[in-house]
Amino acid sequence: MGERTGNMSYSSRTKEELCRFEPDSVCCLLAELSGIISAAGSVIYRGGGEKRLSIETENNAVARRIFRLLRDVFDVTPELITLQRARLGGRSTYRCELSGDEASFVLEGCGIDYFQRRGVPREVTARKCCRMAFLRGVFLACGSVADPEREYHLEFVLGDEAFAAALQKLIARFDLTASLSSRRQMKLLYLKGQSAISDMLSIFGANHARFAMEDAYIRKELRNNANRAVNCDSANVQRAVTAASRQSEAIERLLAARGEASLPPQLLETAKLRLQYPEVSLEELGRMCDPPVGKSGVNHRMRRLEQMAAEIDG
Repeated sequence: MGERTGNMSYSSRTKEELCRFEPDSVCCLLAELSGIISAAGSVIYRGGGEKRLSIETENNAVARRIFRLLRDVFDVTPELITLQRARLGGRSTYRCELSGDEASFVLEGCGIDYFQRRGVPREVTARKCCRMAFLRGVFLACGSVADPEREYHLEFVLGDEAFAAALQKLIARFDLTASLSSRRQMKLLYLKGQSAISDMLSIFGANHARFAMEDAYIRKELRNNANRAVNCDSANVQRAVTAASRQSEAIERLLAARGEASLPPQLLETAKLRLQYPEVSLEELGRMCDPPVGKSGVNHRMRRLEQMAAEIDG
């Protein structure tokens, strides 16, 4: 579920919104950066144990966000590299890199140790607001969300199974259920349903995206209700037409066999009206009677006429 270029996709607009989000505290900036690095960061060890931290993204706004977070939280200036990826149809990807002590400083500050089992760093997600910020960072790094006009689907594409399982548990702390599956060599953590995804967008801080999703949901429900009403009306009309045809055929057989004189005045009146107006409803037929008769009364007369016709057939 990629992010379209040109006409910006709903997923890209959501990330653009999140890249403008301003947390209330520095601890949330740190947690968001930790989420980004946990999901999209990689570490290369050079000779002498020197580290190179590399964070890669296909989204230009996210790349600028990463650059700013590193500068504002750790006072470091990463090298920003633009790459052309043939496997992405020549589209640009962006890489932020830090080396040596700066890389170690950032990793330690974000609670990330690549020698240990990958998970959600506890020290930077102790507060609820920081857990929300961490999830926002993971989404910016490896998440996408489908256009709600088409479907309700939000996913994280992760390369590490242990981290995917830890992230699933973190999401569960917000009373949301994320499912885990595989796609090629990657782990896929995803949510389905308008309500769950709307809640997750709120956790990220993407309120405009959430409102857009809720508006789309309301429009779809209105369309669905209108379609159901039309289908229901069509079914009712079809049933009425079928019943009127059946009634007319029964009356014609009855009159042909017994004649009009065999019917009581009220039944004869109703029978003639049905033959004269085969398209109208029982309620309308009742208003044509003299004196007028309710729908149930006309229905009773019709059942009596059909019963008499059945007796002839039998």
